[in-house]
Order: sequence, then structure tokens, then C-alpha cells
Amino acid sequence: MLAVMSDGSNGQTNNDGQIASNGGQDNTFLTLMIAQIQNQTPLDPLDTTQFMTQLAQMTQVETMQNMNSTVTNQMVLLDNIQVLTTAGMVGQEVRVSTNEIEFEGETHNGVIDLTSSVETLNIEIRDDADQLVKTIELGANKEGEVEFALDPKALGLTDGHYALKVVTDDSDYTPELMIEGVIDKMRIPPGGGSPEFLISGVGYVPFFQVTQYGDLEPSDDAPTVSPFMSRLARN
Repeated sequence: MLAVMSDGSNGQTNNDGQIASNGGQDNTFLTLMIAQIQNQTPLDPLDTTQFMTQLAQMTQVETMQNMNSTVTNQMVLLDNIQVLTTAGMVGQEVRVSTNEIEFEGETHNGVIDLTSSVETLNIEIRDDADQLVKTIELGANKEGEVEFALDPKALGLTDGHYALKVVTDDSDYTPELMIEGVIDKMRIPPGGGSPEFLISGVGYVPFFQVTQYGDLEPSDDAPTVSPFMSRLARN
């Protein structure tokens, strides 16, 4: 008669041939294996290689399940850390990449990031009906950041929502436009996802659209102010 031996780590066999074990799938597998051995045909014994293969497969499945659980827990932890970190940014000055702006009587500063020199640099402002209402001409500029200011009163624009578009002499090249503002609030979207910042003049934007945090004062080696800003400052 075939006897089945087991140690304390995998389980012990009682008088009824049942397994008392601390392993979930291992316990189930050993129970089934003992039942097959007890009911095998003496003239056609079972192949032990099949048992080993099945045990390896079950162990692999259990390992993958444990890994999935660990990854899920780590993702939840990272999400919590992300929320706590972004919540601490409320009140900071930032630059956000956007093509929209909300005028409420205040002037909004921004920059255009040029990766190459251009002969013509304009900002087109369109209303909600997609009608061109104002074009700001910034002239020729070298590679680098080009600063600008949007004063709705000086531009003759009423309060409301507008779309912004950067146009250059190269129709295939659209530089990045960034608006400066202060983070007023932070929220988690109702449907879940990445935290969003409420930025003055821009509205709610995903945190990954923020391109710069902290002090936005120009440094000594910052590019010169464009002629448009100089004229606007004199007005």
C-alpha cells in the first residue's frame, strides 16, 4: 500500500485520509492527489510526473495572485501619497500648459516656449463661437521663452472664456503656450483619476499640465521682454 508522507509545513494526514494544512491551494491539491492515489488501478498506476506538473502550475497561479494583490496595494499607497503631495501645493505660483483662458477683469501673464527662432509670432484669441476677436503680434523672436501679458481691458475684451492659439511663420510648428497663475484649490475628479488644480484664469486642469512650480520671477539671464509687452506696460 502506498503511504503519503508530509511535514508540518505542507500538512498532516489524519485517520480519514484528509489533510490538515495551512496552505490554501496546496491543501486542496494534496487532498485531490490522495483521493486519486487511493482510487487508482493497481495495474495502471498514476504517473507522479503529472502530479508535480499540476502542483507547479497551481503554485504559479497562487504566486501571480499574490503579486497582483501586492501591486494593487502599492498603487493605492502611491495614489494616497500623490493626493497628499498635490494638496500641499495649494497657494503656489505655477505655469500651466493650456490653450484656454478665463477673463474676469484681471491681467494674466504667460510665456511661449520657442524651441527654434521664428520670424513671426502671434497669439490668436477666439471667443466661444470660434470667432477671431484679437491677434497679438509678438514679432520675430529667438529660441527661448517669450513673455507676454493679456490685459482684457487693454485688448478690448469682455469677461468670459476664450481660446488661445500660437501662430508662427512655420505652419507646421506650434510652440507651447503657458499661463502663469496661483493654485486656488485641489480636487479629485468625481469619476476618479489624477488630481486637478483650480488655477486662476485657467480653471481646473490635471496636475500633469503644470509645467513649473514656485517663484516665477524672471532671472538675470531671462529673455528680454517683447515689444508688445513694453507697449502694453506704457499704456
